[in-house]
Amino acid sequence: MKKTLANLYLSALICLGLVTCAQRAAGQQQPAPAAATSAASTAGIPDEEIPAGEVVIDGNPVLTVYEPVGTLTPQGRADAIKSRIIALARDASIPANSIHLEVRDAWTEIVAENLVIMAVTDADARGAGEPRQQLAEAYLQKIRQTVESYRQDHSWRMILRAILKTALATVFLVIALWLVRRVRLFVRHRIEKRTEISAARQDKSAWHLWVSYVGPFLLGLGTFLRWTLILALFEIFLTVTLGFYSSTREISLTATKWVLSQLELLAKSALDYLPNLVVIGVVALVTYYLMRLIKLVFAQIRKGDLKIHGFYPDWAEPTDKLIRMMVLALALVVAFPYLPGAKTPAFQGISIFLGVLLSLGSSSAVANAIAGIILTYMRSFLLGDWVQIGETMGEVVEKNMLITRLLTPKAEIITIPNATVMSGSVKNYSTEARKAGVIFYTTVSIAYEAPWRTVHELLIGAALATPHVLHDPPPFVLQRALNDFYPVYELNAYTDHPREVLNIYSDLHRNIQDKFNEAGVEICSPHYAALRDGNATSMPRQYLGTDYKSAGFRLDLNEIGNHGATPAKEPASQAAK
Repeated sequence: MKKTLANLYLSALICLGLVTCAQRAAGQQQPAPAAATSAASTAGIPDEEIPAGEVVIDGNPVLTVYEPVGTLTPQGRADAIKSRIIALARDASIPANSIHLEVRDAWTEIVAENLVIMAVTDADARGAGEPRQQLAEAYLQKIRQTVESYRQDHSWRMILRAILKTALATVFLVIALWLVRRVRLFVRHRIEKRTEISAARQDKSAWHLWVSYVGPFLLGLGTFLRWTLILALFEIFLTVTLGFYSSTREISLTATKWVLSQLELLAKSALDYLPNLVVIGVVALVTYYLMRLIKLVFAQIRKGDLKIHGFYPDWAEPTDKLIRMMVLALALVVAFPYLPGAKTPAFQGISIFLGVLLSLGSSSAVANAIAGIILTYMRSFLLGDWVQIGETMGEVVEKNMLITRLLTPKAEIITIPNATVMSGSVKNYSTEARKAGVIFYTTVSIAYEAPWRTVHELLIGAALATPHVLHDPPPFVLQRALNDFYPVYELNAYTDHPREVLNIYSDLHRNIQDKFNEAGVEICSPHYAALRDGNATSMPRQYLGTDYKSAGFRLDLNEIGNHGATPAKEPASQAAK
């Protein structure tokens, strides 16, 4: 109930605004004052160019005068005649039948007792296209009827009758608004129920999809139609109600004329717009079928059914989107001048504002879009490739005009702007992996005591024992450096599973440790930081035999004697040896 009262209050405020606009329109339609128009008359403007003046009382036209008199224009004369007729009608002591004609040489007067209401001149007769006496008789009858009607309409009996009619019209308005509300609630409930049922279904048919998407649109359209109907009802109510009272009947007629003129203007504008609408329809139809043709052609290229020399199938989808976007932009440019209000200053101002807004705020977006187009036709990487962009390594899971997304081995989605991709380097591990395999490598440092041929065999054996390492082409070893304490060996192997590179490295390093430990070869990397006496090996105990013993120190007594030093006494265990 509160919502209904609020709606009624809001509608009343809107209608009050419409009435105010109608009053202003009526005021704007009033002719200029006599003082202003008399200046035109005295300025030497011919009588034929001065518009006629019409006497209107309570919204009803009474008579028309055509000739200016003295400094009064025809409209000034009409206003003065109107004032005298109203004054005569308000004076009930003067009967309407007492109004009569008095013929003069150059004009005919319409007189009530000692009050001259107006004078009908020969120029007025020429303007009306009738003889002066006949025109004066007609004006006399109209003035008598107007006086009687004015007295009758402004009586208390007619005012009470108007109040009763207003109350009856108010009752009809309330009933109409109640019916509109009931219909709205009924239709809204049905649409919402159908939409919820269609959205909740698991096996949705085309009908259910249509209902789930069109339902909210119908609700919005229903709201618009409901408020339009409410405003129309209030406009009719105010027009009819104001017409009940003689003092406001002119406002009612003016408001009605204004509404009808606006509707007529709207209908005329719609009819005048039909040729433009036909042009827009043709442009839309051509654009639709052209985009369907473009989509069909590039779909065949993407499937491989249509081949163009030098055009790769992976270019089909981005090229399709790019060309369709250009066709759509061209269609908008062609149809823009034919849109409603395209030539109005407001529409042009909005267009300029949007253009400035896009030019100021889309520089980075444009840079990324251009970079995305360049990357597409450079074919640096494709969807599903394993790449390294900057410091990020992962699988390409999305690539569009603005960004590239990578899925890292840690299950992280990294979004990289295309401008950043273009400014850096891209390592693609999948391109060669699809051919002969991609090389991965690791380095180890072994003591100089180990023969390099043995080291090569152990490293290659560790690589061949690692899953996802190709046997053909076979792994190979490069000796990268001969450092002060150990040489550096680089093991290179091929794989066609670059996504498993982390697991491959882990398995390979385990296999290297196992192979070298089994062969009794000590790995010197990473460097040892602890001090050793050099006697015991650093190999794990399970790789040493049960009879293994650490070597003792060997002393050259002659060398010691030559330096004059006293030899240290060997431990008893060493002396026993």
